[in-house]
Amino acid sequence: MSAALLRKELRSLRPFLFIVLALLLMETAGVFLLPFDAVPFPARMHTLSEGLGVMQLLFGFALGTNLLVREIDEGTLNFLDGLPLTRRAVFMAKVQAALLVLLIYPACALLWNAALHTATRGSLDHALRPSLLLTMFGLCILATAVALTAGMLLGFLRHVAWLVLALCAIGIKLLQDKAPSLASALDTTDLLALRFTGAAWQLPMSSIWTQLGAALLFGALAFVLFCSAGKVGARVRRIGGLRRWLTRFGIGLMVAAVLAGVALLAARSRDDGAPAGRKGANAVEFMPVASGQATTRHYSFSYPALSSARVRPLIAEADRTFEAVAALLGTKGGAPIDVDLSGTTRNHAGTAYLDRIRIRVNDRGASDTLAHETAHVLALRLAGGAQSSQLDDMMVLNEGLAEWVENKVGTGTGVTEKQELAAAIVSARRLVKPRQLTDQAAFAGTVDDNLKYPLGAILVDRLVKRYGAAAPHTLLRTLAREDFPRDLDGYALWQTAFQLAGFDLDLVLDDYARHLKTLEATHARQVARLPRPRGSLVEQDGEYAIVLRFDLPLPDDAMPLVRYRPGNSTDSSSYRTRFGDEPDAGTTTVEVPEEMITRDQVCFQPGVVVESLTLYEPWVCLPLDAASAE
Repeated sequence: MSAALLRKELRSLRPFLFIVLALLLMETAGVFLLPFDAVPFPARMHTLSEGLGVMQLLFGFALGTNLLVREIDEGTLNFLDGLPLTRRAVFMAKVQAALLVLLIYPACALLWNAALHTATRGSLDHALRPSLLLTMFGLCILATAVALTAGMLLGFLRHVAWLVLALCAIGIKLLQDKAPSLASALDTTDLLALRFTGAAWQLPMSSIWTQLGAALLFGALAFVLFCSAGKVGARVRRIGGLRRWLTRFGIGLMVAAVLAGVALLAARSRDDGAPAGRKGANAVEFMPVASGQATTRHYSFSYPALSSARVRPLIAEADRTFEAVAALLGTKGGAPIDVDLSGTTRNHAGTAYLDRIRIRVNDRGASDTLAHETAHVLALRLAGGAQSSQLDDMMVLNEGLAEWVENKVGTGTGVTEKQELAAAIVSARRLVKPRQLTDQAAFAGTVDDNLKYPLGAILVDRLVKRYGAAAPHTLLRTLAREDFPRDLDGYALWQTAFQLAGFDLDLVLDDYARHLKTLEATHARQVARLPRPRGSLVEQDGEYAIVLRFDLPLPDDAMPLVRYRPGNSTDSSSYRTRFGDEPDAGTTTVEVPEEMITRDQVCFQPGVVVESLTLYEPWVCLPLDAASAE
């Protein structure tokens, strides 16, 4: 009887099964559209982990909301009660059938990626890593179970279930600033995020235990409601009109909560001010500051009126800056650009949007920043504007082009001496492989994100040296073509853009690599004198710090520092930097900001400021239980 019941449940889930098979067919077809070795195995696994958590949550919840209540609403539960079956057997059969259907896609996707890697692997990345595949599948089972049981429980709320899910998602998002560790533990989609300590996957044990407890709790409550179906419902129906008014009030309250949560998230995304956790009742309120306005041929400026004397030289030179940038990119005027001189996001001198620029007015290099951000605006216009996101997905090229233009406008050369030294250090220390420039996630997630400026400027300079001054314009216009494929990323996106523009990406990368070797030889003595920091996590009295040790004595004018980020975030505006004291016995201690501890781990970059250059080592993420006593 149990086998027949399972077959019956599988037949009822055929629509979901067809959807899963259709997704697998699309995944397979997508693989054949690119060369098999175009995307390396680690990049494929990273992409899979990013989308798998969200997809399993949505699919599991959608299936769960209708899994139990369908039998009640359609009246078939009474028929099942007449058979020699217990409701426990029916419940277990439904759960087993649902998990079988939901786990088909992740199992097949992992096996397909493993088979593809086996067929295309080379000597540098030969290992299949079955432990990684099994770990990902195990975490996928847990995430699917949480989504399914939550859907089964909230399914008894009928159409309100998705509203409750939206409330939970907004609540977790709002917790990310106030309690990042709690938000991470409650976020089911975060289970599958790849986090490595060395070569080992750092399992989020706090999240695993939290999600396991949630799955058991949701499943137990859903089982109790399913077993009592028909009894509780009869009592609730007796309430009559009061029940209807309570339902309407509850739905209205939840809708209001969702709207309030969305408004809070929107307000927080616009907030460029104080650090997380320092806003609230104790915040100081200031009187509004009068603003000033200025209009030129190509710009419309707004700024605090008290800063008028400081911004006047920038505004006077603005049109000449615009014309120099436009000439380098091979374009003309266009609509005026709005420039807000009241400030920008944390850790950025300026930010650019489609037709808007924000600059921190008290920066000495505001004119250079204006050229840089103007290059972003004009490049985005050439690449298709708001309809095209390809340029944003080519981070190193995008920032490198703006940096190259800024250098050309300011100094007449595409790359400065300071940037050449930074590139020589990258080459000597083997920090960034040439092809890693095309992998946005790997670049921003493993090394200093600011390296995109010098390395990108050198890459664009090599492109212009090989293909002429019109090469950037040609490449940008290629991205705007209507027939340009919009579903590419990484190396495939770069290669397609260069090919359609008539350029050879591999030749440009070879030129770039040879030039870095030349710079490495030129600056060899200077690079050899620069100290490299190593950081270790220590704990004392419940507080954590990073202890820095250096392989060479620090110069007198050097300053040690550590940069932190929340988890694997690549949003540089969320980074926090702390400077260390003068080294004592060759070491210096730098405190860990409490808000930067997420998922019981600390992610940091040890660094040093020397010779007006800030040098960071690759990112390191260490679990708190790896901390040693100071």
